[in-house]
Amino acid sequence: MGLIRFIIVFFLVYFIFSLFSRYVLPFVMRHLFRRMSNRVRKDYEKQMQEKRRKEREGEITIRYKPGKNKRITPDTGEYVDYEDVDDDE
Repeated sequence: MGLIRFIIVFFLVYFIFSLFSRYVLPFVMRHLFRRMSNRVRKDYEKQMQEKRRKEREGEITIRYKPGKNKRITPDTGEYVDYEDVDDDE
């Protein structure tokens, strides 16, 4: 009696889960994907608007990367002038 009851409950749960995953889950996933997509799009547009406010059209801005400042000092070495040599001759 207990085994038959377990088998019936198992197949009912399996049937309900298969129906849920086939018909309801795609709608839920699509809704969640759209919400996340809209949130990312709004955040990106907000960042771009802030960037546009800071930089006006026609204005030139130069950004330096920190730690990448290369300066040539007299100790760096000497300049060597070179010429390209054709190997065809």
